Amino acid sequence: MREEEVNPNSSYVPSHLLKEIFLRLPLKSLVKFKTVSKEWRSILESNRFVEMHLSFQKSDKSCQKILAAHHCYCGAPLPSVLSGVRFKGDDEEVVYLHCESTRPSMSCDGLVCIPVPGWVTVLNPSTGQLRRFLSGPDPVPSGNWAMGFGRVKGTGSYKVVRMFFNPNHYEILDVNIGEWRKLSPPPYEVDAGRRSACVNGSIYWLKIWRGCKLLALDLQTLEYHDVPLPSGMRFKMETQIVNLDDHLAIATTRLNSDPEWQLDIWTMDAGERWSKTYSISLASLGTNPLEPRWFRPVIVSKDGNVVIYDDKKKALFRCYQRTDTIRQIFSYNCVISPYLENIVRLQNEQVKLRFACIFEDGMPFIAHVVSSFQPRVYKLFCKGKGYTNSQIFNLMALEIWNVYD
Repeated sequence: MREEEVNPNSSYVPSHLLKEIFLRLPLKSLVKFKTVSKEWRSILESNRFVEMHLSFQKSDKSCQKILAAHHCYCGAPLPSVLSGVRFKGDDEEVVYLHCESTRPSMSCDGLVCIPVPGWVTVLNPSTGQLRRFLSGPDPVPSGNWAMGFGRVKGTGSYKVVRMFFNPNHYEILDVNIGEWRKLSPPPYEVDAGRRSACVNGSIYWLKIWRGCKLLALDLQTLEYHDVPLPSGMRFKMETQIVNLDDHLAIATTRLNSDPEWQLDIWTMDAGERWSKTYSISLASLGTNPLEPRWFRPVIVSKDGNVVIYDDKKKALFRCYQRTDTIRQIFSYNCVISPYLENIVRLQNEQVKLRFACIFEDGMPFIAHVVSSFQPRVYKLFCKGKGYTNSQIFNLMALEIWNVYD
């Protein structure tokens, strides 16, 4: 029996080894490797690999990245990461997101959510992909919403929550599906406009006005529950909640006996038990004991040093735990969150969304096509949804682009 000939140039790498190799490659390489073969594309776009890649990014503390808003007046309609414009320190790197820095933003596991009047934008800064969703009609002309943005544990789907308390209006958006649905009302009001935090599949809101409470919403079951607060902790309007190394953390300032400001950071474990993990003296920053001020922890370095953000000075400080000293590492920025590279795919292509925004500025040919669609018919379709003319035109532009694409 003749032996089969073996091609010496052929090679086979098991899928589990491919995954381990892919985890250690830069994101630009992963995007290119999707075109190598169907097998590689299937691996790189699988939910399992997206989870593995995100976990690997969180565990790698060799050079942590921080996302900051870079505001300019160039008139760019869509947020995007500024390529080639970065600040690199000893242990941290600041990546700039080109967007209007005065607008509020939320982030979770590598994606950023930027709500604007009439719209909710979800952006993956790593890939440049984004989706824009029409928000429903506001209960009042200028409603102040309590909002949240998070990721369902295990499934990898992202959701946006909006809650308005007077009149009552509660809704949740599934980013993958692109639909708003009604949400059951929470057991009590939370502070509208205050920053929320998402940890392990739950969104947390802090209520300080008229009694301190901490509310959690499980994004999988959509059930609310009260979370016990640290005993003996004094809450102020400047108190912040954040996701710090995948733990819910509460950061608050207090005056010590000197008197000087002290920053206390409490973290919660999986059993909802609290412990004071950091107590940082702010004396070297020259803070005025009579001036309200808040600081937000951003990341914990590989050496256990905490990087905090000073909202008044718009600066980042590294707090050295062994020497109890603070050093400024960067200033003149608006910090959003830690920056994690995430290869999750957003369904809509960015070019279609650029088209929708360009359309608002006016294009003669597209305007002619839109006029043939009879806007009054489209308004009839949108009747009762409270959309503005600009929002209706954007919807029409997206549909026309789908036809011609």
